[in-house]
Amino acid sequence: AAGSGAVLLIPVMLRDGSGGPPSLELSDVIVASAQAQRVPVTIGAPVKASAIPTSFTLHAARPNPFNPSTQIAYEVPQQAHITLIVYNVLGQEVVRLVDAVQQAGRYTVTWDGRNTRGEAASSGVYLYRLASSTGFVESRRMLLLK
Repeated sequence: AAGSGAVLLIPVMLRDGSGGPPSLELSDVIVASAQAQRVPVTIGAPVKASAIPTSFTLHAARPNPFNPSTQIAYEVPQQAHITLIVYNVLGQEVVRLVDAVQQAGRYTVTWDGRNTRGEAASSGVYLYRLASSTGFVESRRMLLLK
């Protein structure tokens, strides 16, 4: 019956050296069953790929204030070693959320309100700091309420 059966998802990474947003167009798609019978295909509405970020950006944590978790979004315009660290108001590291080389793109990390040892952090103000191997550094505040 129509609408039943497996759904095929094909992940695609688009790269475009022209500086403009990359695009993808599918046309004349033919899918056949294991018995070589033609299978009707529905292609979703066109999706525009987001352009690669042009600068490092650290967004506000959402939600803020939070309990028990919050999401921190950031943008990376070029491959770089990225660290995203949460500190208490005394400047002590609470947890290292990211410490890796990352490709250009948009990222979101969830902090569950726990420290490196897995213990629940106390209510209060915390700073989160994004730093890259290219020299970018930015910090913001968030409030954990219990």
